[in-house]
Amino acid sequence: MKKVVGLGACVFDTLIHCDNYPIEDTKQKAQDVFVSGGGPVGNALVVMSKLGVKTQVVGGFADDSAGKYLLNDFEKYGVNVDSVTVLENKSSFTSYILLSDAKATRTCIFDRGTVPDEPNNVNLSAIKDAFLLHLDGNYLESAITAGKFAKENGVKVSLDAGGVYPNIEKLLPLVDVLIPSAEFALKITGKDDIPSAMKVLNEKYHPEVLVVTDGSNGGYYWNGEIAVHYDSVKVNALDTNGAGDTFHGAFIVAYCDGKSVRDCCDFASKVAGYKCTQKGARTYPLSKEIVENL
Repeated sequence: MKKVVGLGACVFDTLIHCDNYPIEDTKQKAQDVFVSGGGPVGNALVVMSKLGVKTQVVGGFADDSAGKYLLNDFEKYGVNVDSVTVLENKSSFTSYILLSDAKATRTCIFDRGTVPDEPNNVNLSAIKDAFLLHLDGNYLESAITAGKFAKENGVKVSLDAGGVYPNIEKLLPLVDVLIPSAEFALKITGKDDIPSAMKVLNEKYHPEVLVVTDGSNGGYYWNGEIAVHYDSVKVNALDTNGAGDTFHGAFIVAYCDGKSVRDCCDFASKVAGYKCTQKGARTYPLSKEIVENL
């Protein structure tokens, strides 16, 4: 069984379910409030684990109650936590997420906490026997160190490029599977359309796989010569929080199975669409059998 190691934002989420977004300086009763593990890499690892891939998380975690919750949550979903570094007197990455029924959208306010970006917190030996290292650009110096180690040891590197962080260009040459958001692709290249941005990214960084996600519009994949559009799966969305993370996790599962880039996009879109019909980014039922029967 192929193994995927993840390093990046693992977040303690407090989700607040509302009929609609509150008006500023007012009070509004929530429909529901619950907590969950979150973050791009964290959610993707859980998706991979549910879909049958061996997964492991590395990096620094705070010793606060949120950090303990996150590690227990990973273990609950079968993500190996044996190689994490637990840091004393630090606070976890946390977020508060408002989920709107009216528009099926989410708004997030976050605090990065005090876990430092120190490469020494990353147990590189855990990466050595992996098929792929999955990153999201958070803890950038640690990600670059881990990416270089992966390349030196024949391990593929994938990147969920959601935001244009300072110095992210240092990480991009190490990436084999590059899946940025449309916002990232346009901003980092200065282009006005996704196909043009993909052409620049391909010529500059030469990733093995290049896909750009564009939410409900689907996205594009690079077929070696041009950008080709793929569709999203249309659903009656209940909760879109974590849909992008789910896409990345499902894409990597299909990639591990040796599927074509187009088939990886279709599979990932199907899983992400299904996730949007479910409440929560992790708690809903998911397996390959469920996906096959959708």
